[in-house]
Amino acid sequence: MSRISDVPPERLVGEIEQTLAAQKIQFTSLTWQLVMAHLPAQLKAMGKLMGSFATDTLLPVRLVEIAIVAVSNLNGCRHCAGRHSVRLVQLGLSVDTVTCMLDVDVPELSDLERLVRDYAVAVSEYSAQIDDAMIDRLRVHFSEPQIVELTMRIALAGFFNRFNNALGIPLDDTHVVAAEKLGLTL
Repeated sequence: MSRISDVPPERLVGEIEQTLAAQKIQFTSLTWQLVMAHLPAQLKAMGKLMGSFATDTLLPVRLVEIAIVAVSNLNGCRHCAGRHSVRLVQLGLSVDTVTCMLDVDVPELSDLERLVRDYAVAVSEYSAQIDDAMIDRLRVHFSEPQIVELTMRIALAGFFNRFNNALGIPLDDTHVVAAEKLGLTL
């Protein structure tokens, strides 16, 4: 249970409800949204931002999920690590690979996937010290808009990790059950 009370879904104002529906979010999967609903304007803006990534992404989903799992594991966010680990297994990574995402050598990851993971760690742990060489390695695979999106997604994952951790927002039952069925330990 969150440290802050949820706004009951039936109390969500029409515009927020429409924003969530546009993202195809089931009310049974709502977690942080019900807490953020205490600030309707911010929930609406965040919903639109998150929805824009669903429709206008420039990156392969698997790479985004690798970055989010890496960040979420670094920050100890059970909520985000749980949701996104389930997605990564559904996208074809083994449970063992997802579980050891932060290990130096994860055999199942390609060189590009390791680079994305390493960049997620760098943005999360020492963003002010990232050198040009890392950005140059990213440029081999990504356009500048893609690097901007990847950096945004990593930074937003850090935001959600801190938001969920600070306010004690639990992982929803749907993802808990999915993780258990897949053999993921959360």
